[in-house]
Amino acid sequence: MSLDLKKHFSLIENFISYFLFKAIDAVIPLIIIPYLLNVVSEKNYGIYAFAFSLIFYFQNIIQFGFYLSAVRDIALIRDDKKKLRKVYNDTLTAQFYLFITSIIVLTILLLVVPKLGEHYIIYLFFIILLLGEVLFPMWFFLGMEKMRFITMVNIISKSMFALFCFTLIKTESQFIYISLYHSIGFLIAGLIAQIFIYKKFGIFFKFSKFQDVKTTIKGAWSSFLTMASPTIYYNTSIFLVGLHWPQRFAGVMEIGTKVSGAFGVVNTIMTNVLYPFLNRNKSAMHISRYIFIVMGFLLSISMYFLADFLIELWLGEGNTSLEIGKAVKYLSPAPFLASVISAFGVNGLMIYKKDKLYSKIIVFGSVCGLVTGLLLIPTYNYVGGAVTIITALTVKALLSFVFCMKVIKENKKTSHEV
Repeated sequence: MSLDLKKHFSLIENFISYFLFKAIDAVIPLIIIPYLLNVVSEKNYGIYAFAFSLIFYFQNIIQFGFYLSAVRDIALIRDDKKKLRKVYNDTLTAQFYLFITSIIVLTILLLVVPKLGEHYIIYLFFIILLLGEVLFPMWFFLGMEKMRFITMVNIISKSMFALFCFTLIKTESQFIYISLYHSIGFLIAGLIAQIFIYKKFGIFFKFSKFQDVKTTIKGAWSSFLTMASPTIYYNTSIFLVGLHWPQRFAGVMEIGTKVSGAFGVVNTIMTNVLYPFLNRNKSAMHISRYIFIVMGFLLSISMYFLADFLIELWLGEGNTSLEIGKAVKYLSPAPFLASVISAFGVNGLMIYKKDKLYSKIIVFGSVCGLVTGLLLIPTYNYVGGAVTIITALTVKALLSFVFCMKVIKENKKTSHEV
């Protein structure tokens, strides 16, 4: 098999594997949600969704943008075992420090905020999930382009979550254990990953020096802003709805974003699979942009016109279905806007090494979303939450497009002059 054929075969295999990974991520919750709403009630599911919206902040802190910075580093040095081992140990050590910091902050919040402390056991169970987040270095497998492994582990993790929910949650009061079963799957996935990395690559984790950790975190700062800022509008929309309204509406908002995420899963897959590939094959960037845009447009159109039908088919008739369907329609531009951001931001500006510029765009768009949420959510509930998300995505998409085209023109001009 020729080198080019192997390269493209590997890309297709990684795309299929990561598609299955994200499909499982999207489908399993959609299977579980109707059952949980029926057994534990909308109110208690909303309490769980509200708690997870807070924990999601800490997940982003622990990830700290390594899904971009470490992936790019590993993609470029993966054949050098000594350098690979150093990147792995430095990054994982940094995540352990961030994990400890997250636990301290979470403990303080539980002690000083009554609304959180009321259901403290849910948050304590979620600490297991955060530990699993540390132990499962997704950035390593993305950089090494070992998508098949993460897909298999994800099937095990998510299937266990579903099995626990269907077999062990039988009464309304057992809603507090949803977070425990959610977390156990993450922990087992992390343990399997550590064993695999040791057996397959001969890498055994060792704590790095604090100075190396500081350098790693500093180098990932721009990527952290890029990866974490979306939680300011996505996750904060759910969190603010839960703060200002009865917590069942946090469940409506969370389910609406899950449906939106399911429609956007292809874009997420392409973004993550193509990122390491395009870093090594910049000539393919042109065609990838067209694919992103066309795909995103079709997904948004489908999402808008199919929303009511799919939600009613999924959850049946009722007020909850109507509310979720309304939220999904307001969120329908999201797949298209996300594809523009992927084409011109992550797989555009980031590949041209314009990390700082892109992080500024992300932060600005996220702040616009946050301001929108603070203004609209107290009055317009989950509709305000949906508009918050679309506002932030629109700002990011426009700025990513404008600045990426500017960079492309500058590069063409420079190449002609040379």
